[in-house]
Amino acid sequence: MRVKVYPGPFCSADALDEDGFIELQEGATVGDVLKAVKLPLPLKLMGLYMVNYKKAKQDTRLKDGDIISIIGPMAGG
Repeated sequence: MRVKVYPGPFCSADALDEDGFIELQEGATVGDVLKAVKLPLPLKLMGLYMVNYKKAKQDTRLKDGDIISIIGPMAGG
C-alpha cells in the first residue's frame, strides 16, 4: 500500500519517493512510518502526528491512500 507522508522537522525523507509517498505492507501502523522517517524518540512520545488530518496514535492501522502529517513542536518566548 502507498501512503502520503508530510514529514516534520527532524525527520529523514530518505524512505519517501519524490512525491512524498512511502510503500508499506498491509497492516502497517503510524509507528512503522515514524520508524521509516527516523523521527527521534522524544518527538515520537509527544504524539504530534495525524492521519487524514485527525490526531492518531502510533498503533493506528493505515489504509492505502492515507495521509500522515508529522507536526514539529513549537517554541516561543
